[in-house]
Order: sequence, then structure tokens, then C-alpha cells
Amino acid sequence: MTNAFKYLTSVLFVAVVVQVALAGYGVFYVLHKANKDQSVTKSAFEHGFNAHAILGTILLVVMLLLVIVAAAGKLGPTALKFSVALLVAGILQMVFASLGRSVPALGFLHVVNALAIYAAAALLAHRAWTRGMGPAAPATSA
Repeated sequence: MTNAFKYLTSVLFVAVVVQVALAGYGVFYVLHKANKDQSVTKSAFEHGFNAHAILGTILLVVMLLLVIVAAAGKLGPTALKFSVALLVAGILQMVFASLGRSVPALGFLHVVNALAIYAAAALLAHRAWTRGMGPAAPATSA
């Protein structure tokens, strides 16, 4: 389970970087369409951000898998807490995206939360590879 956890943290981190790149693609695709047609349709916007939305859903699945692997593998409280925190942040990310559509001024929460997810995913992957996340040591009796 330790190796599965290590590789999942790496997949998550790389996918988060790709997710940010896809958001950038979406923005510049819509900008290109606006410059070309002088208008942006909902269809053009959705086209620009479809890959970002799909990967966001996949990221949630990876975050859920991290929680399952950390719990089932008894990888210790740090692995479990970080994994649960990432899952909660991922769920909030979906909420913030929806909220940003309704109240654009609050869309910044989606971006700020993405930075938190990036940092937590990077830290968790680093810890998993350098410090190891293994089964918690059994308590010793004195």
C-alpha cells in the first residue's frame, strides 16, 4: 500500500499541474475566440474549459483513492489527514466553481483553493517519497 500511496501522490501532483495548464488554455482559447469573433458564446467557453472540468472530476477520484489507500494501508495519521484534507479541498473546489458562475466576484475562491491543493499535493508527494508513509509503528508497552 505504501508504493500505491507514493505513486498516487505523484499522479495527483502532476495532474494538478496539468489542471492549471488546462485552465490557462481555457482562458486563452476564450480570449482568442473573443478577438476573432468579437463575441464569446457559451459553447466556446465550454469548449475551452471542458478538459479542465473533466480532469477536475478525475482529480476527485484520485483524492478519494488516496484516502482509501491511506486508511486501508494504515499509513499513519499524517497520510490520512493530508488525504482527507485534499479530498475536502477537492469537493470545495467544485463548490467554488459553481459559486463563481453564480457570483463571479467570488470566483477567486476557486483559484485560491487551487493553490492550496497544489501546495498540499506537492507536500504530500514529497513526504511520501522522502520520509516514507508506512504502517504506523505498534505501541510499545513499558
